[in-house]
Amino acid sequence: MSHLVAVEEPAPGIRRLVLQNGPANTMTPELLGALDTALEGALATRGTRAVLIAARGGRVFSLGLSPTATGAGDAARLRAICARLDAADMPVVALVGGMASGGGCELALAAHYRVVLPVTEFCLPDIAIGLPPAAGTTQRLPRLIPPEAALDLLLSGQPVGAAKARRLGLVDAVVDGDLDAAGLRFALGLIEERAGPRPAPALALPPFERLHAAVAARREALPAAGPVEAPARVLDCVDSAAMLPFAAALDYEAAAHEDCRDSPTFRALRHIALGEAAARRRATGWAKAARPVETVGIWGWGIGAAALAASVLTAGRAVCMAAPDAAALAEGAARVDAILGAASGGGAKDATARNAAWARFSARTGPAGLARCSVVIEAGAGPWSERAGGFSALAGVAAPQAVLVGTGALVAPALLAESGQRPEATIWLNLPDLVPEATLAEMVCTPATSEAAIATLGEIVHATQRLGLIAHGESPVLGVLIGALEAADALVEGGASPYAVDRALRDWGLSHGPYEIADRLGLQTLLALRADLPGGSDPEARPILVAAQLVAEGRGGHATGRGYYVYCEPGARGQPDPALDPLLAEARAVLGRNPRPVTDAEIRAQVLAGMAQAGAGLLRRGVLRRAVEIDLALVHGAGLARWRGGPMRAADERGLLWLRRTLRLMAERPGGAAIWTPDPLIGDLIKTGRQFCDFDGRAAAAPADVSPA
Repeated sequence: MSHLVAVEEPAPGIRRLVLQNGPANTMTPELLGALDTALEGALATRGTRAVLIAARGGRVFSLGLSPTATGAGDAARLRAICARLDAADMPVVALVGGMASGGGCELALAAHYRVVLPVTEFCLPDIAIGLPPAAGTTQRLPRLIPPEAALDLLLSGQPVGAAKARRLGLVDAVVDGDLDAAGLRFALGLIEERAGPRPAPALALPPFERLHAAVAARREALPAAGPVEAPARVLDCVDSAAMLPFAAALDYEAAAHEDCRDSPTFRALRHIALGEAAARRRATGWAKAARPVETVGIWGWGIGAAALAASVLTAGRAVCMAAPDAAALAEGAARVDAILGAASGGGAKDATARNAAWARFSARTGPAGLARCSVVIEAGAGPWSERAGGFSALAGVAAPQAVLVGTGALVAPALLAESGQRPEATIWLNLPDLVPEATLAEMVCTPATSEAAIATLGEIVHATQRLGLIAHGESPVLGVLIGALEAADALVEGGASPYAVDRALRDWGLSHGPYEIADRLGLQTLLALRADLPGGSDPEARPILVAAQLVAEGRGGHATGRGYYVYCEPGARGQPDPALDPLLAEARAVLGRNPRPVTDAEIRAQVLAGMAQAGAGLLRRGVLRRAVEIDLALVHGAGLARWRGGPMRAADERGLLWLRRTLRLMAERPGGAAIWTPDPLIGDLIKTGRQFCDFDGRAAAAPADVSPA
């Protein structure tokens, strides 16, 4: 008996194999090997009349194959185990007492019968990281339940609970209490009734016309040329069930799984999923370490302050809004009410939730109104120079243990800590509004910021359904955005159209191009951010002339109705502006640039290089420790598609030697050396045979067999 799979005999002739690989019962190579050996032995033992497969401890049957596994070996081993179940000449019953996910779900579905608890769920989430099933589920599931329901489970990645599974016919019994005892009674009943084995391959498929029609309807709904192949490959596999022998159809699914697993799309999606899982684990730690928070205080009455207040209220927290006078406070409260109202669907349940949120809202005039709040957030508008005095006043009246938070794109953490005079309790909370779908919250700290302050604010951020990232001294998402725009601006000065740049990068995976994002950020804010860079105000040193001319002409971006684009209605997407052409021509003439054709491939390559160069600097300076955090910032804060994996993952995919060559080419332009000379970290990683995603904040010695060339 292996310590990973216990073999028990709860009754004569009944073998129970119990998975016991920790709370997740992850299907590691060791667990799969132990299960295969135990199953082979149980099926071969004389006198065995039925086999039960169960899991020990917790409410998880198995979460499937290890998410960090490389290669196809584990999937092949699971396929072999499921094939062994298909060939079993006695009943095999899965006792599923909780979540059966991924490979765990496939194992349960390969059993002949399933007995479950009411809390049980079946889920195939790997479709979200670009993988079809690994062990034959596209062939078994349409034989077990109606094809429409099978496709829902295969394509949605969403769990199916025990009650629904019972209605569909996916499970044979839902029991309360002792699952092991109920499973034993079920197996004994099968033996008494001489029910025998019931493997999925022996069950009939639905009529071909129904199966094919269900597949065709789902295929019609897929994107015409989407980069994620897995949904279409799943449909191909289900279609093949009616056209190929079962064994050949299993091979067809295995080939689809391996093809998708070998793709850059899978590597990118897995990279993001693992990063998000790490962020969730960190958020769990925040919840344990956070100080109690009764009320979150928000100083501000504009749209940004109201949106923040509404999100905290919706998360179930009490909010006290404060403003300098009654008129401003009434304006802010009305905005909060309007946002809560717009978010409710109008039903009775929504109205109850809105009323409950509003009951947690209070308002006070003057900074002293926030003196009892556990977290005090300065959420005013305008440059920080106009808000620093107000932040100091808030810090002066805040409770001794209160966390002090500043917001906005132009906040410097060191100045924030100086204004508040409590560096250990002060954090810059950057909630980028670069794209409508942004869910990022950057908590930018100084070396003095305490872990308790970070955990307290982080727990609130997590409650508002945002992905919280801890950064040191700088905003990662703004830093990478500036890198993208500097590369794009150089191309525009050389002859590219901003609209061509945006189109090429939307095709590459951004929901909004960099110039659409720049307009949304505000061109004055963008110039102010770039002014802090070396030579940031010199158009000979930095490609800022076009943006500066736009601001000089009153084109501030989305908020003013004109920037790179024209905005005809509030909230509408911008339209290209023909009046931009003469301005671009004038800027090129001033700089002495002769316009040249610029291809989409060149745009994508150089903007990616610009983002990766900026990201390398963030890692080298210790702003973040891991490249995946930069990628998460772009996915959750700037609308980059998950399947692209982020700029650091994308640069790794193309190779750091490619990146260095591209940057050196960009550095040959006038003024380019100061910006595009490859960051030292890139050379260090090349010398040591690593990639960005291998970097963990520490240097490493070069292996002897890696050339630095």
